[in-house]
Amino acid sequence: MTLLERTRQIVPGPSLDPQHRWHRLLVAAGFGAVAAFALALILVVPSVAGWVTDAQSTATWSDALSFAPALWVLVHRGSVTAPGDAVAVTAPLLALTAGAVLLARSAARAALVKVDTDVRPAPSATTSSTASTASTASDDADSEDDARGGDAWWHLPAAFVGGYALSGVLLALLAWVGPTRPNPLYVLPGSIVVAALGMGWALLRSREDPEADAALEVIDGLTERVPVVVRRALQPALVGAGVLLVLGALLALVAVALSWSRVSQIGGELGVGATAGVLLTLGQLLALPNVAAWSAAWLSGASVTVGPVSVGHAAISPGLLPMVPVFGAIPEAGAGPAWAPFVPLVPVAVGAVVGLLTLRRLTSLASLQVKVRTAAVAGALAGGIVLAVGYLGSMGLSEGAMSYVGPHLLAIPLLLLELVVGAVAAATALHYWRTHR
Repeated sequence: MTLLERTRQIVPGPSLDPQHRWHRLLVAAGFGAVAAFALALILVVPSVAGWVTDAQSTATWSDALSFAPALWVLVHRGSVTAPGDAVAVTAPLLALTAGAVLLARSAARAALVKVDTDVRPAPSATTSSTASTASTASDDADSEDDARGGDAWWHLPAAFVGGYALSGVLLALLAWVGPTRPNPLYVLPGSIVVAALGMGWALLRSREDPEADAALEVIDGLTERVPVVVRRALQPALVGAGVLLVLGALLALVAVALSWSRVSQIGGELGVGATAGVLLTLGQLLALPNVAAWSAAWLSGASVTVGPVSVGHAAISPGLLPMVPVFGAIPEAGAGPAWAPFVPLVPVAVGAVVGLLTLRRLTSLASLQVKVRTAAVAGALAGGIVLAVGYLGSMGLSEGAMSYVGPHLLAIPLLLLELVVGAVAAATALHYWRTHR
């Protein structure tokens, strides 16, 4: 231990006045609200730009402004009632959802730093006075804990999440000034999850922050309770899930490129202006993570449901779809492509990669049973991540033929089985190859 580290340990922190407790909680809740409204302000820019540049628009300025909070609700997997009827729209754009988590993480980190700066001012004692008070450091620490007034480690994160969620309810109510009618209650689950992910991310990256020490101890304690096989399998599973999502995105982009004439024809028939066309293109790009997860689920052999159209491997069913350009990439109704029956080999190959990565985290002396179990868990986790993204990114309307857009439920057993089989087969083959070479 260096002299500097010993000096830092024996320096007593200043006593924390109990009146600062509510101040700390209000600061955390305020930063949660800032994170929520920051995304709404970002969404105001395209909505106002589209309204200003569209000469044929009959909407008022309040309608244009209300589009931003309505889109905020959709990003957090809330539902918005479309104008003129009672149809509720659910269309989470997962790219924007990821952006919301990033904003929440930045605001949570700023909240931790702000609270630490406000309530823990740097001590002004000299080196000599520091040395003379070393014997009372533990007593001062105890008195500081008592001065918190029973403030537990989870109070700040809970205040941040609460401020974010309540701001989401307020934004849903603000959207009512326009033609849309978001449900304020439906936005709560998504808001809580996004804010909790942002705060958790900030805590994990704040291991030198005194405010995060207690929370990290709890997180570390919970992590230790997770079975060892799951901890070993997590990193290979994340890699496998990422590979599958990238392959799904590439498949979707190739389908759009091969059907570009039809996609551009639908875009031309819409007759929108330049700004509206840019916004429409941007909205479709923001849905790329959704489509990537659906395509990854399609690789398993299950179909993807796009309203009345079922995109399967053996056949594509007929049906009328909305005038959305990207839907032009869906093949014409009829028999599926000749190479479709071989597509499920792709998840099996990805599972094999996961199995090989799993064995890199194990010693060569580990038993075959341990290797197979870890590989199987990694394959199942990879499939679970992809399926979770796919179903969380599903879209639809509450009524009509477009009630559901997303992967078929058959993708759950198929994708999990293929990834597990590939992972176990690769782990077993590599084990015997190392043993008998």
